[in-house]
Amino acid sequence: MDLTRLTQGEKIAGVSGIALILIMFIFKWFGLKASAGGLSFEGSQNAWHAYGWFIVLVLLVVGFAAIGLALISGSEGDVGLPVAASSIVTGLGAIAVLIIIISIISPPDLGVDLSGTGIDHTRKIGVWLGLIAAAGIAYGGWRAMQEEGTSFGGEADRFRGAPDEGTSAGPPPPPPPPPGEAP
Repeated sequence: MDLTRLTQGEKIAGVSGIALILIMFIFKWFGLKASAGGLSFEGSQNAWHAYGWFIVLVLLVVGFAAIGLALISGSEGDVGLPVAASSIVTGLGAIAVLIIIISIISPPDLGVDLSGTGIDHTRKIGVWLGLIAAAGIAYGGWRAMQEEGTSFGGEADRFRGAPDEGTSAGPPPPPPPPPGEAP
């Protein structure tokens, strides 16, 4: 493992992936705040407890994919993915950013029906740090794509198995005329 082989984008994505996973467990993401009379009650949960299992799984996969990008680049071997790992990490990072933004706009219910009560949802520091880490993954993956000279269009062509540029001279020739007709 030679970490000096990593590009700046791969370093950003890898560190952001580690940060996202740690932030999910260490920091509180969402809470509930209730006020009754002169008393105030507040409870909060980290991402592991606030989200359902599917969202937690998606965010963990995004974090581990970003770490994997750095590990793949630092290793001497070739994984042989059908598309560049950096483009996968970029897409997953964008998905994580969207998930977190949606949960900031509409926080998870934390297992409690709050309709018609005086209980408010609160957003804690963890969700903002998670958003920054997810954005770091997306940016690091995008920057790694730029540093290796790939694009989403090129990766889509590669995934579909399109012929390389320069090997095809254009569209295929027209079919030959039926027998007995002059060309």
